Amino acid sequence: MSKPLAALDDLTADDFLRQLAVLREQREQIDQRIRACLAYAREFTSPRPYTLASLAEATGLSISGVRTAYTPDDCETVARALGRAPKGQV
Repeated sequence: MSKPLAALDDLTADDFLRQLAVLREQREQIDQRIRACLAYAREFTSPRPYTLASLAEATGLSISGVRTAYTPDDCETVARALGRAPKGQV
C-alpha cells in the first residue's frame, strides 16, 4: 500500500523510486480491469450493451475514449473468464 505523502520525505531515493514503481503497477492493473469491464459492458451484456455515454461518465473517459479503450485481447480475457463468447459471436 502507498505511504501518506508526508511519509515520502523519510524515504531514501531508492525506496522512493520503488514506491513509484509499485504505484505504476497498481495503475496498470486498474487500467486492465477497467478495459475488461468496458469489454464486458459493450460485448457481453444482453439484450443491449451499456451505453457509451453511461460508461464514459462512469470512467471519466470520452465516448470515443470508451469506444477505443478495450481491445480484442481484452474481449478474449473476458470470454475466458466467463466461459462464453461475446454476444455477437454466439
